[in-house]
Amino acid sequence: MEQQELQDTLTQLPKAIKWVVPDSIRTDHATHLIVQQQGSEFTFLFFEAAAPLFMGPPEEQIAAYKALEYIEAKCVAKVVMSAENATLGANNLIENLNRHHSMVQQAMKG
Repeated sequence: MEQQELQDTLTQLPKAIKWVVPDSIRTDHATHLIVQQQGSEFTFLFFEAAAPLFMGPPEEQIAAYKALEYIEAKCVAKVVMSAENATLGANNLIENLNRHHSMVQQAMKG
């Protein structure tokens, strides 16, 4: 059996996945997402916009904010996925968002 045939056979045999999230993994909060595509791969760049800290009276804070050239957003994670896995992930996200929205609507109806 050739290497490619072996690879094809192995990918067709389902196996359970044991999901492991180590205690040491960092949890970051993302406020922005940029998606880039190159060929059949998608790169997801997650950013957290840092809220600037202002001191003094409101007028001085507004002036300091207006004087800013930009707000810095730091990349907290970069993930590359195949088009197939990105599609599965996007569908999973949409299903979960729909479920969340349904639960919120039901809670609002009482």
